[in-house]
Amino acid sequence: MSIPNFKWNWKVPDLRTVKQPETVTPDEFIDLVERIDNERLDPLVCARNQAMLWMTFGSCFRAVEVSQWKVKEALYKNGELVHLTRLRAEATKGNYPAIAPVVIDEQRAYVNKWLDYRVKHRIKLGADKESYRGLDPESHVFLSFHHAEWKHFSLTRKISKGKEYYVATAVQNLITKLYKDYGFSNSSSHTGRHSMARLAQKLLKRKDLDADPIVQNLLHHRSIDSQRDYTDIDFDHIRKCSRQMFPKPKKRGRKPKE
Repeated sequence: MSIPNFKWNWKVPDLRTVKQPETVTPDEFIDLVERIDNERLDPLVCARNQAMLWMTFGSCFRAVEVSQWKVKEALYKNGELVHLTRLRAEATKGNYPAIAPVVIDEQRAYVNKWLDYRVKHRIKLGADKESYRGLDPESHVFLSFHHAEWKHFSLTRKISKGKEYYVATAVQNLITKLYKDYGFSNSSSHTGRHSMARLAQKLLKRKDLDADPIVQNLLHHRSIDSQRDYTDIDFDHIRKCSRQMFPKPKKRGRKPKE
């Protein structure tokens, strides 16, 4: 009886590497946002894009959260912009409710500017003119301008490991393109989240604080070990830190009308 000759092949599997997006400093981010608003572009689209970028940076929104954020979640009924926004479960990546801060002064200014433009140009107004600045509370804050019409951003249905979920491909592509067009070729729609997380870790660790739960909350991550409520975080302290982090802008964008 002959013994067959076996040829043993040993190939070590390649290690999986996760490509991390480029991060930006507060100076770089402010410069980028200001350069988006220029004479060559539609001021309405510029204002929307600036506010969207600020939400990915200042509030660590994912693209799907940017696309699904509603007016009633962004504004109090009296029309004032909230300081803490509550995201409904179906509007988040993990399909669970989350709370995010909207406390940075520059961020609030850009979001208010976009919402004021919506009111001025009568973009998806509501029936009640006295509530939510007259905007439709069920409409999404950020809208797509397609074929001369403002409408909600579309979602793409995907299935992974038997689970169905939706991604905001259009918003992901838009935010990524903005970064790339203005000089950050290795960036993605997650660049703002990663940049803020890294910045928060550096600032918090200087004071010997446990940065992990705070960063976890800023990024809207859920874990078994940490289910801490957002009200445990001192957002007044975060606001004070943000004012020190972000330099006063040099106003490189569109010149104001005289």
